[in-house]
Amino acid sequence: MGNATVSVPPDLARVDIGVVTQSATAQDATAGNATRASAVLSALQGLVGSNTNIKTIAYSLSPVYNSPPSGQSPAIIGYMVTNTVEVTLFDLTQIGKVIETAIPSGATRVQDISFDLQDRNPVIAQALKTAATTARGKADAIAVGLRVQTGAVLRASEGVNVASPQLGVATPSTPVETGLVVVQASVTLEVAIAP
Repeated sequence: MGNATVSVPPDLARVDIGVVTQSATAQDATAGNATRASAVLSALQGLVGSNTNIKTIAYSLSPVYNSPPSGQSPAIIGYMVTNTVEVTLFDLTQIGKVIETAIPSGATRVQDISFDLQDRNPVIAQALKTAATTARGKADAIAVGLRVQTGAVLRASEGVNVASPQLGVATPSTPVETGLVVVQASVTLEVAIAP
């Protein structure tokens, strides 16, 4: 078995921004959320333009209950609406500007910032190649110790794990550090041996 790790800087970021509203009725909570979310979307589209993907990734309407004294059943006192959009950025210098634009426009949460690669395939291929070379080198070393020779590869299997750095809630005054995207690969070989 051979293992390899390749770490590269990300070239893509996703920022999840939420708008949460609460009102006495579901209709009022929904209407208020729609107004605020529209203002946030408009501001974000004005900032990043049409080349950036902005999409809704979650929407929920749920009742809000009171905290009654012991022995009493909770009662609905209002409704909460949460609308979460994801902004995909290819210019990572825009992350802080997206947060700084969203909050004064009506966003109430910056839920997540995650980083990735636009194309993982070259990095995965590099990690697999290194892992395969390591696995073959180990097989050859074992063969030398056993005083045999390695022959053809009879079977090969691989595994890949991509760990993308994530940040929790950020604020406009907090600098955003991207970290590295880490690709881990493993290759297991079964090879023929000959005396």
